[in-house]
Amino acid sequence: MPSYGKENFKESNVNYINKDFATLKTSLMNFAKSYFPNSYRDFNESSPGMMLLEMNAYVGDVLSFYIDQQYREMLLPLSEERRNIMNMAKMFGYKVKPIVPAYVDLQFSFEAGAMSDDSSKVDYNTCATFDKGVRVRGLDEDIIFETLDVLDFKITSSVDTSEVSKTDEETGLATGYMLHRNVKSVSAVEKSKTFKIGSPEKFKKIVLKDTNVVDIISCVDSNGNNWYEVDYLAQDKVPISTHYTEEGRTSAYQNLSTGENENLPVPYSLSYIKTSKRFTRETNVDNTTSLIFGNGILKDGNLVDDGYIDLEQVGIVVPGQTNDLSQAIDPLLGDEYSTLGETPSNTTLTITYRVGGGINANVPGGELSSIILGTTIGTSGGDISQVTVTNPFPARGGKNQESIDEIREQTKAFFTTQNRCVTKEDYEARVLNIPSKFGNIAKVYVARNEAGDIQYNYDDFKNTLQFIKTNNQNFINFIEGISADLAEYSNNQTPVPYATAQGFSTLINGNLPLLTSFNDLYSDLDQQAQMAGSFELSAINIYILAYDNNKNLVGNPIAGYANADIEDGVPPSLMQNIKKYLANYKILTDTVQILNGYIVNFGVFFDVVAEKYADKQQVKLNCIRKIENYFRIEKMQFNQPIFISQLEFELMDVEGVRSVNHVTVSQHKDYHPNSNGEELNSKTWLYSYSDTVDVDGNPDNGLSGGFEASEGGTLGYGYKYDFENALEGGVIRPPLPSSPTVFELKNPRANIKGRVR
Repeated sequence: MPSYGKENFKESNVNYINKDFATLKTSLMNFAKSYFPNSYRDFNESSPGMMLLEMNAYVGDVLSFYIDQQYREMLLPLSEERRNIMNMAKMFGYKVKPIVPAYVDLQFSFEAGAMSDDSSKVDYNTCATFDKGVRVRGLDEDIIFETLDVLDFKITSSVDTSEVSKTDEETGLATGYMLHRNVKSVSAVEKSKTFKIGSPEKFKKIVLKDTNVVDIISCVDSNGNNWYEVDYLAQDKVPISTHYTEEGRTSAYQNLSTGENENLPVPYSLSYIKTSKRFTRETNVDNTTSLIFGNGILKDGNLVDDGYIDLEQVGIVVPGQTNDLSQAIDPLLGDEYSTLGETPSNTTLTITYRVGGGINANVPGGELSSIILGTTIGTSGGDISQVTVTNPFPARGGKNQESIDEIREQTKAFFTTQNRCVTKEDYEARVLNIPSKFGNIAKVYVARNEAGDIQYNYDDFKNTLQFIKTNNQNFINFIEGISADLAEYSNNQTPVPYATAQGFSTLINGNLPLLTSFNDLYSDLDQQAQMAGSFELSAINIYILAYDNNKNLVGNPIAGYANADIEDGVPPSLMQNIKKYLANYKILTDTVQILNGYIVNFGVFFDVVAEKYADKQQVKLNCIRKIENYFRIEKMQFNQPIFISQLEFELMDVEGVRSVNHVTVSQHKDYHPNSNGEELNSKTWLYSYSDTVDVDGNPDNGLSGGFEASEGGTLGYGYKYDFENALEGGVIRPPLPSSPTVFELKNPRANIKGRVR
């Protein structure tokens, strides 16, 4: 055989881009011609050598296809297999929905009695309260809807209505009222299954063989312990919503801390608990659902099996053992020093879940009319047979399991949000996303204080400390004087009883060191402040307004201030729910303050000219409706100006209006030069802004936003505002951004006045 050295080979470049059969065959032929020119020259299609070349080209073509396909399946935009797309979605944190249920607002009706002393009012003591899970169906018995919230006829809201149902034949007074309540419902049926668990198993997986599981309601073991669903097993804090009937409140309006009634209902209180009993839920490829539990077991007095985590001793170093800090300080890695939750053992789990959904659940309006199940809460009057139901609007949102394209787009959207609050829009979206059962939030405005907005320096701090120290020393001197006088009185046998005087003197002398120790504390604080020099605080201010039962805005910074006659601010219970909710999404360095927004109420005067043969009274009513619709509270936002020209344009669109003379927005009178100075029946303000006076009458020391009650204002309205001077270029601008304000036409029937010429 001839020997082949470097001199026998020609230079040849290998093309690594050629991956199909034809180009691979051509590349192999060129390779053979270049490297084996003297040993093989038969490139006839029927030759054995060409057979081997074509077989290698075929294998290369197939391998290239599968390599390309596998690489494509690793990329979310290019992947086509549902299993791979679901795994990538899981990697990004998005949970694929097996099926999407339909939702609808069911309208329930219940007849309540009238108050014995005032027949114009409903006697809510005769009303009933039903637990969530009321089942309703229509003509198709396979489609069942369940309520997602408590059906409470004792609570009124802006969308709930009532009408007289019975009257006394002799007096004509109302004896009964038909109450209507709207409750959101889902197209799913509750099911329950039990699973007997033996010896512990890490990351125990339980498969619910039912398809189309839309929700896990509860998971309870045979010992009565609740297991909670979490997004990931390392999450040990879960939200708990407590209904007012479960936490000791007599009504949804009651503040549990004060016992006083608030001006709008907060049916649920939000809290968070830390628990080791948790699981995650995953949707399988075959549309079934898996529950995956943790990797630890609890100590019960016996030895813990080797390989399992003893949750009661996590982080505890047994004497004689070494402490690996690199593992001990990271509780989320899942090593032997951390916990990913318990795994159930030697118990029976009862899992309650909902099954349903689908595109067929989008039933038309008026379809749902039969109540088949309902449970009364507590001792509330009435039963479910006294309740009627319908769906005024069709059910929407129901569809079959998510398609590949839907999973792909939902995953990208979920990853973009990052499930955290960073920007102004993040905070606004999160606050508005709080379920209404924790409080009916209407408007949100978020502003981040710039660095230095809240600033303290050493001089101010030292002056404050010195003031406290001086007054503290004066108090000490006063107490010492009283103690000495009491001792002298007791020694001289004055009318003061000796035992009383001696006891009081002993009490004072025993607590006096607590007062004198402040002087030492002052020195420490003074030293620390001097070392710090100056420092700045930055906070995120979240201004909110809520809806009351009549869909009027609630929110008032004066609430809680001294001398405030009306407590018309957002309930503290709602603010607490918001703060607890945001604590899970805000970044560590953000300091969040929940504040009341400002409300400026107003009235509208209009002067129009009607067409010659138009009904002037009807034209006037149409103009009032147009203005009322223009200022619907849903459209009004924080710091939104009022455009007079746009309002005039809206009136020109009213049938029968020939021209518009003028439109005036005011709180008390028509200040337009061509008007007759007509006034509203009542002035639409209660409070006023003041930069120099606080509600207690003292100077506010340079702080902005001091308040004082205004004379002449109407009870129940917001702040006084100078609309006439605020009007510039046909635009009424709101107050300064530091006082986030919403303009509200609170009572359009009384506060819209007009003239039709």
